[in-house]
Amino acid sequence: MSPEQTGSAGREDRTDRWCIIGAGPAGLATAKNFRDAGLPFEIVERHDGLGGIWRYGEPGSVVYRSTCMISSKRLSAFRGFPMPATAQDFLGHREALAYLTDYAHANDLPGHIRYGRSVSRVERAGGAWAVTFEDGSSCLYRGVVVASGHHWDPKPARFPGRFDGRVLHSSEYRTPGVLQGKRVLIVGTGNSGTDIAVESSRVAARTLNSVRQGCHYLPKYFLGRPMDEVMEWFVRVRAPRFVHRWVRRIAIWCVFGDPSRFGLPRPSRRIMDGRLILNSELVHHVAHGAVVSKPDVAELCGDRVRFTDGSEEEVDVIVHATGFNASLPFLSPDDLPPAGPGRYPDLGLHIFHPVHDGLFVVGMIQPDSGAWWLFDDQAATVARYIGAVQRGGSAAERARARVRFHAGRRYQPPGTPGPHASLRVEHDRYARVLRRLRRDLAPAAENARGAR
Repeated sequence: MSPEQTGSAGREDRTDRWCIIGAGPAGLATAKNFRDAGLPFEIVERHDGLGGIWRYGEPGSVVYRSTCMISSKRLSAFRGFPMPATAQDFLGHREALAYLTDYAHANDLPGHIRYGRSVSRVERAGGAWAVTFEDGSSCLYRGVVVASGHHWDPKPARFPGRFDGRVLHSSEYRTPGVLQGKRVLIVGTGNSGTDIAVESSRVAARTLNSVRQGCHYLPKYFLGRPMDEVMEWFVRVRAPRFVHRWVRRIAIWCVFGDPSRFGLPRPSRRIMDGRLILNSELVHHVAHGAVVSKPDVAELCGDRVRFTDGSEEEVDVIVHATGFNASLPFLSPDDLPPAGPGRYPDLGLHIFHPVHDGLFVVGMIQPDSGAWWLFDDQAATVARYIGAVQRGGSAAERARARVRFHAGRRYQPPGTPGPHASLRVEHDRYARVLRRLRRDLAPAAENARGAR
């Protein structure tokens, strides 16, 4: 390395470009939009291939062998890059990885990725940003986009007592063989929890599913179409919320009837105000006794588990399907805004730092629809914002004012519960806000062309 390539403290000077952390869906969407905007960049990826969590069986992946996307392919694809017509409606992990790979090659991104670069720290360094890697090397960049996602830091439940059997988090689960012939307790009722409970019911001696509160279970298909496609039609015609509730309720009753008569707890919230689980099989297996619904765990008792209703069960394996922490561990607390609801830093539109123009986050959302196209929208908005700041003067001030306007505002579905409530967004409303912001940040000449 020549002296002119070395910045302060022996750091490699790469301030001619932006650093995108992560080569998963959010990182690839960011890179594509930066390329389209003419913003120089490079992607740093801790693993030896792109795709993030969708690289089944490799370090860093949290998907299991049977994982399928819970949003249909038509509502998951990046904008302008539809998923193959021959692909199944809900892509498995192999198809998902193939799609991401095709997207990267179609947009000439692989040559911009530096693999084996695990980030340990990101911090301000004068007018630039220093990125330090686990091997001790460090680079200075013009700015940083964190696109590492939020499905990598497991958050197991904590219960009093001691358990003598095997404990797994859903991120460690790969195949049902680990549950073969065992007495299994699945803690949690999200989409991963219900999937694993269904798989366990086919091979385990007994399958229990601990459910803290009742949920609404939607079938994956309704009227011959993926359920999310059916509901998206009502979104596009701007149907009132009570219509959305009514259609979902009709779908549940047509397919399942009243799930509570099989032993599932009644939901404590109205449909769309509580968690919606997209799974066509769990209610069936509960109805047949293959999965036994249990309340919250009260105490671990060696080889037994006691539940809050006073019942006890012998258990060999506990699987915590309890989600993930939304973590940004490599960022200094000094460079993060105060934590808002859900204990996640309060970023404007889940993207923008309230002070720094050189730090953005893409992909740290939980939408009520497919996520990848929203990552695309987030990335396009970041690129437009950077362009406005780089123009300087009134354009930069207007861009900062627009972003400040959104600070602290929430675009969640009404009634959103849970510890990660701050990450949840109502996809249509959120996309419209991002679209308006991009229009506001466009150069005057571009807006004039749009007006014509």
